[in-house]
Amino acid sequence: MPSAKRAELHAIIERLEELNPRPAPTEHIDEITGHWRLLYSTIAILGSKRTKLGLRDFISLGDFLQIVDKETRRAANVVEFSVRGLGLLSGKLTIEATYTVSSPTRVDIRFESSSIVPDQLSKLFEKNYDLLLQVFNPDGWLEITYVDDTVRIGRDNKGNIFVVERQVSQQ
Repeated sequence: MPSAKRAELHAIIERLEELNPRPAPTEHIDEITGHWRLLYSTIAILGSKRTKLGLRDFISLGDFLQIVDKETRRAANVVEFSVRGLGLLSGKLTIEATYTVSSPTRVDIRFESSSIVPDQLSKLFEKNYDLLLQVFNPDGWLEITYVDDTVRIGRDNKGNIFVVERQVSQQ
């Protein structure tokens, strides 16, 4: 994304954050619970990480999804992808974490487990699995800076911004 476009988008995000209709979102955790799809993130997979993970040549990333469950205080991030050259084999990386409310706007996040399906893709990423987890590891905290019925914005301890949209619940 060109830097001028990124700056414009960040200005819109900051304006939304100023207008946050729910300034204490963790006090109403129901508003965070559910299925979310990533619209925008500042996470970048560049250089040697991109090459080692195969993202330059034959792996295409798809949707990034998040499922937040208030009952178990767990969240799962799901990264969908496809592999060209293997008959367009599709798969997903699932990273599960627990969260605890640490302030009216912040949750602390602790990595629990991860998996890749199907097994053929797990073998493909075996050599660089630690790198894959390093890119998508949720350990740390997330400040929820905006939430309404359809959109949530957060900023993490690594300096990343996430904009997600609520999805219709999936069973």
